[in-house]
Amino acid sequence: MSTKEAGKRVHASYLRAGGRNFISAFYDRLIKSSDEIREKFEHVNMDVQSDNLARAIVRSFLLVDKEHPTAERTMDMVRESHNRHNLDIQPHLYDIWLDCLIKTIAENDSESSEELLKEWHDVMSVSIEHIRGGY
Repeated sequence: MSTKEAGKRVHASYLRAGGRNFISAFYDRLIKSSDEIREKFEHVNMDVQSDNLARAIVRSFLLVDKEHPTAERTMDMVRESHNRHNLDIQPHLYDIWLDCLIKTIAENDSESSEELLKEWHDVMSVSIEHIRGGY
């Protein structure tokens, strides 16, 4: 399966998982996952953050086929905002982030499967590696 097809399947999974409700469940899990992550969110407006994440997730689905300049610009902005000079999101935290994301999908997408979760991992890893590269 091509990465573009995987991106489409992951996008459909995201919609089945509930969109905004999914994001809320994801952040509940993520913030509870470690004290280091919880501290990063202490003074964050979670409504704004949830909107930003929803946009970044959808852009990640588009980034895998490398034909969407908007997706690339969004990930470049995330890369810049999350680097050591700004939010200082250390590279190892993305492993926790991705694990929380996949667990939340597994619980919220009625059609979740090992294959689909692997596609989630592969699709989101493209954006994560881009962001990590700017640390």
